[in-house]
Amino acid sequence: MTIQHKYCIIFMCLALIQIACAFMAYKSEKPIGKYTARLNLAIMVPIVANILIIESGNPVFSYYSYSLSYIGMMLIMMALAHFTNVYCKGVDEGKAHTKPTFIYILGLIDIVQILLGPVFHHVITIESTMLDNRVFYFDVPHVGLTIHRVINYFVFACVLLIYILSTVKASKLYRAKYSIILITLILSGATQFAFIESRIPIDRSIIVHGVFGLTVYYISIRYRALGLLDTLLSNVVSDMNDAVFVFDNSSRVVWVNEQGYKLVGVEEGKVYLVREQLFDLFKNITNKGDNWSENRVIDDKYYILEKKSVKTDQKNLDGAFLVIRDDTKRHKDIEIELFNSTHDSLTGLLNMQSLYSNIKNVLISSDKEFYILFVNIKNFKLINDTFGKSFGDIVLLHMSKWLKANIKTGVYGRLIGDTFGVFIPKDAFDEQFFMTEFENFVVKFRQTEHKINIHMGVYDVRDRDMDISIMFDRAHLAITDIEENYRTVIRYYNDELRNTILEEQRLAADLTESLDSNQIVPYLQPIADKDGKVVGAEALARWIHPELGFLVPIRFIPVFEKNGMITDLDKHIWESACRILADWKDTDPERFISINISPKDFFFFDVISELSELVEKYDISPDNLRVEVTETAMMTNSEERIDIFNGLRSAGFIVEMDDFGSGYSSLNLLKDVPVDVLKLDMRFLSDEKNDKSSTIIKHIINLSNELDITTLTEGVETEEQFRQLVEMGCELFQGYYFAKPMPVDEFVKMYRGK
Repeated sequence: MTIQHKYCIIFMCLALIQIACAFMAYKSEKPIGKYTARLNLAIMVPIVANILIIESGNPVFSYYSYSLSYIGMMLIMMALAHFTNVYCKGVDEGKAHTKPTFIYILGLIDIVQILLGPVFHHVITIESTMLDNRVFYFDVPHVGLTIHRVINYFVFACVLLIYILSTVKASKLYRAKYSIILITLILSGATQFAFIESRIPIDRSIIVHGVFGLTVYYISIRYRALGLLDTLLSNVVSDMNDAVFVFDNSSRVVWVNEQGYKLVGVEEGKVYLVREQLFDLFKNITNKGDNWSENRVIDDKYYILEKKSVKTDQKNLDGAFLVIRDDTKRHKDIEIELFNSTHDSLTGLLNMQSLYSNIKNVLISSDKEFYILFVNIKNFKLINDTFGKSFGDIVLLHMSKWLKANIKTGVYGRLIGDTFGVFIPKDAFDEQFFMTEFENFVVKFRQTEHKINIHMGVYDVRDRDMDISIMFDRAHLAITDIEENYRTVIRYYNDELRNTILEEQRLAADLTESLDSNQIVPYLQPIADKDGKVVGAEALARWIHPELGFLVPIRFIPVFEKNGMITDLDKHIWESACRILADWKDTDPERFISINISPKDFFFFDVISELSELVEKYDISPDNLRVEVTETAMMTNSEERIDIFNGLRSAGFIVEMDDFGSGYSSLNLLKDVPVDVLKLDMRFLSDEKNDKSSTIIKHIINLSNELDITTLTEGVETEEQFRQLVEMGCELFQGYYFAKPMPVDEFVKMYRGK
């Protein structure tokens, strides 16, 4: 076998090694893998080129093989520069690392000028010689090859400098990986330089390049710094929060970390004293087998002990280590977490879910009869808004302390917000005691005392299988209709109350469909002048329910006032009134209809815009659609309401004040509120023997006339009342004396005399 064949085999092996390294590096999960793979592939190029040079028997083929070798060397430099940039990144954290763009540019210039060699013949020429009785073609360098080598060695020097700096600046633990690459890199460069100077036909430096590629792969992908691992593991163990004790095969303590010394109360460094103290504290820890773990409780402290034995040959014991972890904080945290999961964070009482669970358990285990108590602190939001959240918390804490002090038999807790729940045996429930205590429920705050009003609903537990939440809902239902009562109230749940609530819920659920299908219609109650002539009407809602039959307003208006659905009902009646006025526009253009506005309408939409759109939609005169507002609604947010009433009058509507005199009216209201019609309550004249009523209403009518306000008395039931009011100067009248509310078609027949 000739020397050429021997080197061909060596080079082919090196090429296969580079391919294998590139493949494994690329498949590696390490970020550096793809850069390593590129460097291995680049090293493979000049190796293959030198195989072609050796086996070439043609000067032209040799020329191109040499050119490929030069290009391969440049590719190595470019790949090495990029690899080095990434691999050494982070050595000097104060400097940012960027791609070696300048190196890429130099490399591309060099590759281009080599590729132009066949055109300008400035790189090399080929000459022949005899080697081992075979013709071998070698390169004769020209200026182009000199340029190539200058660029190559410039890049090589830059890379070499980076590795030198990295080796110097790196810590001792990291220095090895840089120094190994640095040494092989120097060897590779030195053998390449030696080959150039010696002019030996076959480039033996290729072997060193191949070894360099294998070294880079190993260091970047496979290498683990055992010294680093040893040092880090030693530091980790020393700095662990757990106590670590190392034993030899005779159970003698040979090493202890700082936490271990602290645990057994021995001065650091006196390892010979540790074993005795350790065994006194934890008793038997050696005769429990090779590998074990257990929990110990010592002086209210929780510890986890874990022992591991070390056997190098799977038979003989070389030693063991014991790790003792102080688990007290975790246990305390778990206890706190368990408490917090079942108790309210502010009051410390059972939370709702835990209260329900406890009640369920008592019902299962006891045959006693029980009450469910739903305790509600009245107007808690107002308390928070007035005195602040801090005082609100004091009130809740005061209630929780009261429950702890007074509920000796039973279960109690905080439900949600300002409500508390109590589960108490019937024989332990003293209604008078609760009433007396709650009537005197006073909370001190900043040197002052504040009385807190409390309502309590009581549910008699009869069905033990009922969901606990439903029991509390029923106790809550018992006090839902006393929301505005500012006295302490205790009320019991009964089925009648439940049926009332269910009916209210049904009416609320049926409202939308009833409006869409016109089940709710306006009834008109006539309004007459002093001659008894019908001049207009008030639109009053009546519900003709398909199942419940004819419903008067008292059945459904309070329900919708409470849940806010009154606004939908009002809009429906308003539009119905506008539709009626549109039908009367040609036959009765002077007749008017009064519509009622609920106080809640002002909160949910723009009343002026809503009414203006309706009169525009039906093309009616706004003064035919009179707007009726209660005295109470006018007195609420008076400044804002005055602006609204002024806006309504400016839009052409006539504003009526309803129920004047039914409450505690102020004469300032007549001065400040812009109204056109004052509706008086006939209750002023209900006591015929009381002359004061007649005197008061007479003066109100006179005052209204002087203020240019029309008076309308409602509730007129007799001719005597009518005549008396006419004599007093009242102008408009409404009541059963003239007619009850009636359907629209009956109203039309009445005033037309049909």
